[in-house]
Amino acid sequence: MINKLRKDDYGFGALVGIISIILTSIILLLGLSLFSKTYNDDPKLFLFSFIPTILLMRWYFKIEYIKSAKAIVLVIVFTLIPYFFFLYTSGVFNTIAK
Repeated sequence: MINKLRKDDYGFGALVGIISIILTSIILLLGLSLFSKTYNDDPKLFLFSFIPTILLMRWYFKIEYIKSAKAIVLVIVFTLIPYFFFLYTSGVFNTIAK
């Protein structure tokens, strides 16, 4: 299983990064449904879906597969920035100080 992830290619790194984010998001969504909650209850929770991708990126840098690691960094950046923008425009980061 681990040997299938040992490819040093930009396309493969991007694909693995996107798949890991999607799979973790699905797992989080299923976990929320167990507690009868929805995405709108706490959308910041889905920031945890980037943790496996970051760990995967660190592993690729450790085994010196630089092309795959760079592709994963790009996937993280190009998915995290729009997600932060979405959270900001939906008012999640607004706090009321009394």
